Amino acid sequence: MRGALLTFAFLVCATSAAAQSYTAAPAVTGQRQGNAGVARASMDVNAPPSAVWTVLSDCNHAQRFMSDLISCRVLDSGPGWDVREHRVHGWILRPVMTNVSRITLEPDRRLAFHRLRGDWTQSDGEWRLTPIDGGRGTHVEYEITAAIGVPIPVGVTQGRMIASVRDTLAGLRREAERVQTAQQTSLPTGGRR
Repeated sequence: MRGALLTFAFLVCATSAAAQSYTAAPAVTGQRQGNAGVARASMDVNAPPSAVWTVLSDCNHAQRFMSDLISCRVLDSGPGWDVREHRVHGWILRPVMTNVSRITLEPDRRLAFHRLRGDWTQSDGEWRLTPIDGGRGTHVEYEITAAIGVPIPVGVTQGRMIASVRDTLAGLRREAERVQTAQQTSLPTGGRR
C-alpha cells in the first residue's frame, strides 16, 4: 500500500512539473461556429501573473504584443472596467477594422471583453491568468468568439484566426518575460524576490 501511495505521489508531482512548459509554443485550437470563429489557446509564461497583467492590461503599449493592432485607446472607464477602441489591420476589402469593447478588469486574474460596436458582428472572450510554479510563472488561457459581417471562406478565416491568436500569445509571453526581467534588474542588490 505504501508503495502505491509513493508511486501516486511521484506521478502527481511529475505531472505538475511537466505542466509548466515555458518554451512550448502556445497551444491553439479553432473551429467554425455558425458565422463565427472560436479559438481557445493556452501557454505557460516564465513570469508571475502581475507581470503578465502589466502587459495584458496596458492599452497604450498593446502593439508590443498584438502584431495586427494599429491602435488602442480607452474611451471610458470606471472601477473594474473600461471601454476600448481597437483599430487593427484588416484585409483587402477593409484594410483597417475597428472594434469597440467593454473590458472587465480583474487584476492579475482575468480580462474579459464584450463587443459594443464596430466592424465585427461578434467579438467576445476572455484572458485567464493562473499562478504556477509557486507563483513564479503564469498559466495563460485565452478564448475568443469573433465574426465579421462579410462571408469569407471557412479555411481562410479559421487559419488566419489560429495564426493571429498564436502570434498574440507568443508576443504576450515575450513582453511579460521582458517586463519581469526589467523589474528584477531594477531591484536594489539583496532585494531580489
